[in-house]
Amino acid sequence: MVDIQEEVFRASIAANVPVFMKGLSGIGKSSVIRDYATASRRHLERVVMMHKEKSDVSGIPSLVEESHTTEFALPGWASRLIDADRGLLLLSEFNLADEDVQKACMNILQERQVGENTYLPESVAIVLDGNPPDYSAGASDLPGPIANRMLHLGWELDREAWLNGMSTGFPIPEKIVDDADARPERVARERSLILTFLDAHRHLIHDQPSDPSGAGGPWPSPRSWDNAIQVLSRLDEAKVDAQRMALGGLVGDRAADGFMRWRIEAADFDLRAVLEDPSAEDWTHHHPSKTLTVLGAVSSYAVDRGELATWKKALEVLLHCAEVTGRKDVCLRSARLLLSRAPKGAQIPRRAEDAFGPMLRSVGAWR
Repeated sequence: MVDIQEEVFRASIAANVPVFMKGLSGIGKSSVIRDYATASRRHLERVVMMHKEKSDVSGIPSLVEESHTTEFALPGWASRLIDADRGLLLLSEFNLADEDVQKACMNILQERQVGENTYLPESVAIVLDGNPPDYSAGASDLPGPIANRMLHLGWELDREAWLNGMSTGFPIPEKIVDDADARPERVARERSLILTFLDAHRHLIHDQPSDPSGAGGPWPSPRSWDNAIQVLSRLDEAKVDAQRMALGGLVGDRAADGFMRWRIEAADFDLRAVLEDPSAEDWTHHHPSKTLTVLGAVSSYAVDRGELATWKKALEVLLHCAEVTGRKDVCLRSARLLLSRAPKGAQIPRRAEDAFGPMLRSVGAWR
């Protein structure tokens, strides 16, 4: 479990999704973050939220003499992070802060805005830590709009590592490379899996709990599903436990369990193999949800790449699927995406015009 939580933590950092480490007091959350900042060569700025006022986060109004206007001055911690090559902002003891101080962080958590009109660079990671309200006097559940902006990660103590460290000394953190981009095919694959799942379970696109306690944790929204795509794209596909932990921390247990059960069948395909040979998939025996997932991943990947050769291959996959199954309708969403986002120099083949043109025109989606 400890190894899994570290994997999810690193994936969230790599995806630039704020991560809220919630665990019992005294188990070493701050030490883990400090060691991580050291190992990843990031400048660390720790802002202890319970000691701050709203102006410490949003900035103090200051007069701009040249324009005779007032702007919010940039806090010192933000200025130092902007100047650093790479940084990590730790909003510590976050759920011990007053609610107005927490709300002042909303733009930081999603838009990365600090001060009047300044933004933290993508090289700055954002981490929060806090204690469960049931175990900490003064700690509270987060307001729903704030809770939905982050990955909630329950943090457990690695008891064996602590015993070993106390006995023989704690090891110096090894260098970590944590900013690798997700491969384009992984992003396309995860996007297609999630969108196809949500197309069949539309109530889970946005399902905010009505009770404050539930809304103070992870729950499904377009924002949290988008974050899920980015985080899942940076996790090993074979590590189902890490995927489940990340997804549960973003959209909640109910949505995560439903998606993971559905994913077992739908995710069983090789995107690159399908592009090279459309007959690599047995289209006639697919469940419709898997067909939609594969076609969605192929078309999304081709559009993201923007390459003519990849676009042609993706269109060939759609045409092959339509021809061998006789189900042009399941190809329409992907066909609409490919045909409307054709790269420069692309020509629509007559086969594609004949196969998809009439149906797309009937819904006003094609010229």
